Amino acid sequence: MNLPVEVVEATRNQKCSVIIGSRATLEAALEQDRRYPDERAIAKALGGKILPRDACAALEAKVGRAAMVRQVQALIGAADVPPYAAHKLALSRFSRLFTSAMDDLLERTAQEMGLAYEVRYRGEPIPEPDPAKKLIYKLRGGFERPETLVLTEADFKAKPFGDLAKDVRKLLRRDIAFFLGYRPDEQEFDHIFEDFSDAFGGELPRCHLAVAQGKISDYHWQKWVWRGLLLFTADPLEALTSLEEQVNAR
Repeated sequence: MNLPVEVVEATRNQKCSVIIGSRATLEAALEQDRRYPDERAIAKALGGKILPRDACAALEAKVGRAAMVRQVQALIGAADVPPYAAHKLALSRFSRLFTSAMDDLLERTAQEMGLAYEVRYRGEPIPEPDPAKKLIYKLRGGFERPETLVLTEADFKAKPFGDLAKDVRKLLRRDIAFFLGYRPDEQEFDHIFEDFSDAFGGELPRCHLAVAQGKISDYHWQKWVWRGLLLFTADPLEALTSLEEQVNAR
């Protein structure tokens, strides 16, 4: 896989931030022969709605917030999934890691690797890169702190990413954003991309790469290429392994 030279050079010069989707957790689970649901399976398990966000809202109205969160965590909390090679490569290479996954795989991986790290949650300021400490920024919150979780439309409205417009503009003017472990035909990617676009205040600058997984319809290829994204059908480990090879090639 030949990644765009802009991504390779930005990574080599430590001017690339990675944005990791829950597909990375899915791959980690599959490696251990464990189940991890995709978006459709999540929505179905939570009550049969088409989208997880709507399913969470309907379930919350029925059983209450705490019970809804417990059911979501049972589905995608990944407590029994061990650290995965892709998470290790990401932590080895990047100083600032943003994730829309709500599990603690990145934190557990950092602990296993003996790395110092700081966790921040949606709505909290985005700090400058620190060579002595990794930043794990949870765009949809984390199960370890239920009050930070962003699961429903009301949650997103209550914690607008646009409030961090200054921080996001500074981030995207400095760094290339490397989207990893997403499918552009899933709600998770659509909303995270819109978060960054809205906070930036327009079309995202420079080169933004979305790494897809599995077959993508022509419509979605055209939609995201038109928006300036270069799509690859590659899993997170394949993409990061290729990136390492190209960064280290001189």
